[in-house]
Amino acid sequence: MKAAQIKALGRIELVDTAPPREPHPGEVVVAAETGCLCGSDIPFFSEPQPSYPLPVGLSLHEIIGRITTSASPRFAVGDRVLAMPLGLLGCAEHLLIGDDRLVAIDAALSNEAAVVSQPMATVFSALSTIPSVTGLNVAVVGQGPIGLLFNACLSHLGASRIIGIDVRDARVARSCEFGATDAFVIREAGGRDTIARVAELTGGVMADLVVEAVGHEEQQFNLATALARNKGRVLFFGIPPDRMDGIAFDPVVRKSLTIHTSVPEDLRPFVAIAQRAIKQGRIDPSRLVTHRFPFADVQKAFETYRDRRDGSLKVVIDFGRT
Repeated sequence: MKAAQIKALGRIELVDTAPPREPHPGEVVVAAETGCLCGSDIPFFSEPQPSYPLPVGLSLHEIIGRITTSASPRFAVGDRVLAMPLGLLGCAEHLLIGDDRLVAIDAALSNEAAVVSQPMATVFSALSTIPSVTGLNVAVVGQGPIGLLFNACLSHLGASRIIGIDVRDARVARSCEFGATDAFVIREAGGRDTIARVAELTGGVMADLVVEAVGHEEQQFNLATALARNKGRVLFFGIPPDRMDGIAFDPVVRKSLTIHTSVPEDLRPFVAIAQRAIKQGRIDPSRLVTHRFPFADVQKAFETYRDRRDGSLKVVIDFGRT
């Protein structure tokens, strides 16, 4: 079968590899149909790694497919599922996976709608760490796909004001489409203009909750804490680099901020919530998918996401296209 492998910095290729073994009890084999790239997939491709090539199948973890072989009492051959492989090793035509990493897909949802339920579930899971967002003033720093999903979910959950913030005009231009009440671009170093703008919008109080949805080397922890009000909350959702130097922790202490993080033990209940929200039309994920590539063009798919080409948000890999 075909699988993808990162061979060098910025280079991913299709390789021939052995098909999965027969599943043990509690495992299934899934034939991938639709995959969707995530920001956590890209660093393996765009940042130098200790050695190459990387493991076959790295990196993809938002996948819709059908079960072809099952040794699970919970899933049968032919079931359509969301697959979330461990280790992000999902960039392959067939996956051997435990049934605890699967969620059944509602028949009313298209593959593209269903695959977006995975990142949306991570947002719902993160927001479940906040006692309530109803009536809050919320600043969302980062208006990539996850930031836009935060806008949509916060709006759905009753946040009073949702302020979308990013360094890129093209992304801020989509913020209100996904539920933000206000949106603007960071123009000044250190976000001085952003702090002043949030103060203006909140009558000087600042944000009740700040979501950091950037992460990686561009993380905005310092800006997030600066935007939070006294005794406010910061939800650090973005995946941080291994080390974060230059962190200003003084505002956390002086303002008595509560810092939340979110790596759920079990995402499956939140996938069900996301699917229900999509099915009922309360959140529309279709506008999030901007680019589609056949599996044979996996290099172009990764480059498009990495380079944010042509306003790319979610980039889909279609395993059935040639």
